[in-house]
Order: sequence, then C-alpha cells, then structure tokens
Amino acid sequence: MHPIILGFIIIEFILIGAVGLYCLERPSATDRKGYFIFLKMLILLNVVNGLIPNPDLKITLAFQYFLRNTIGFITVSYLPYLYFKKLNITRINKNAKKVWSNRFLFIAPYPMLFAILYSICNDLEIANRFSLLVPFLNNMTLVAIAGKNISDISEIREDGGKISMDLFAFATILSWLFIYPIIHLNGGKELETILINLGPIALNILLLHNWLKNKRLENETLQNYVSLAPSLNLITDNCQNWGLSERETEVVLLLCHRFKRQQIADKLFISIRTVDKHIERIFLKTGVSSRDSLFEKLNTVT
Repeated sequence: MHPIILGFIIIEFILIGAVGLYCLERPSATDRKGYFIFLKMLILLNVVNGLIPNPDLKITLAFQYFLRNTIGFITVSYLPYLYFKKLNITRINKNAKKVWSNRFLFIAPYPMLFAILYSICNDLEIANRFSLLVPFLNNMTLVAIAGKNISDISEIREDGGKISMDLFAFATILSWLFIYPIIHLNGGKELETILINLGPIALNILLLHNWLKNKRLENETLQNYVSLAPSLNLITDNCQNWGLSERETEVVLLLCHRFKRQQIADKLFISIRTVDKHIERIFLKTGVSSRDSLFEKLNTVT
C-alpha cells in the first residue's frame, strides 16, 4: 500500500475516534453522525484503492476496477447527500427534489457503460477512464444544485459562523470535481488520493475544533454560573467578620440573591428608606460602592 494512502487511513482512524467521542458525549447530536459514517466510507475507499487493482489476486481485474470505482462513486456522492439532508435543499427547491429523488438513475448507467466499453475495446484502462464520466456528471449535477441553493439558505440563517462552515464544506466538494479529470489523464494514484481525502479531513478537523471550542465556552459559562451562586454560610461568616449586624446580614443575603429594594422591604417588613439606610451602612463598613462589588467581596473566601 502506498505510504500516502496509509497516512490518510491513520489520520481518518484518529478522526473517527474523536468524532465517536463527540457522538458518545452528545447522543442527541445528529450533525456529526453523518460525517462519522462518511469517515468510515472514506477509510474503506482508501483500503480498497490501496489494495486493488492487483493482478496477483484471484479476482478478475475487470471486477477489481468495477468494485473500486463503485465504492469510490458511492463515497464521493455521500457528502453531497449530507448537504441535501443537512441544508434541507429538497424542501426549498422543487428541481433539487426531483433530481435527488431520481439520483439512482445517475448511478445505473455506470456499470452498463463500463461493460460496454470493455467488451468493445477489451482494454480495462480505457473502459475505466471513460466510464468514470458518469459519476463525474452525477457529482457535477449535485454540486451545481447545492451551490445554487446554498446562498438562498445562508440568507435564511442568522448565525454567520454556520454559514461559513457550510461554505467551507462546499469548497471540499468542489475539489472532488478534479478527481475524474486526474484519473482520465492518468495523473497518478497519489494525486487522486490527496484530492479525495484532503478536503474531508480538513472539514472534520474544523468541525472538531469548533466542538472543542464550544465545549470550552460551555465549561467557562458553567464555572461562571457556579462562581455567581451565593454561598449563604460563607456570606454570613464574612458579614460577621466585617462587623455587620444581624439585620444588615439579612439585607446582604437578599441583595446577593438579586432582590430589589422594594422586595427587600416587603420581605423584612420595613420601608424602602430603611433599606436604603441599611445598604448605605453595609457599603460603608465593607468599603464597596455597588452590589456586584459587595457580592464579590462577601462571596469569596478571605
């Protein structure tokens, strides 16, 4: 197996593990499961592409070519399928729905054309190169529909980050349009492998980066909520340390629970003016000038 193909397989196994962890942590998340399936299909394609065609195998070369190209055709068509599903293109555009519902009609001519060309010229290389015109036209059609509709869908969305992600993923699909010319012109298996794998790997790395970024933001938000939660025992002890009276401590606890002045007055059966006097003395004793400063000072271990 070529080292480039083996290297991509190793990278994709690592990505599968990372995406698998994401899916386990968030079982309800459906946005990564499609990419998880796609990575497995991509590994299968690389393994097959690395092992065949091989004249030493007992399987006929004609079937090896057909098997490799069929797996490649289905794999390369799967990411546009994710587009149709994820972006709901078929719900927005009737022409797209018609094309997608008849997508198998684009697949059927491939084995027939391969068989016809091979029977005519008896040359596997020629039959392989020219029969790949069918999947090439199929993917051009799907990419054209996705490209035409992605701008309309992006206008509906309000989250600019998601729009950028969709455009980046769309760019990875565009790179695949060069695969078939490379095969037809005998550009080499190395270049073909790079074109197939580079875009999807970059896309999955970006998705995982965003996942880790969101996870870090969620942890920071959780820590902020925890830090903002008042600790009654700690606040009470600090009130005593600062020489606050029992009534002032009651006012402090209500302030730290975000009670308004009128709510404090109603809770303690006192007037708002009395509440204001208590707050003024509390600020004076603790050396603060706002509720937030008071909460930060009294809700912190000193």
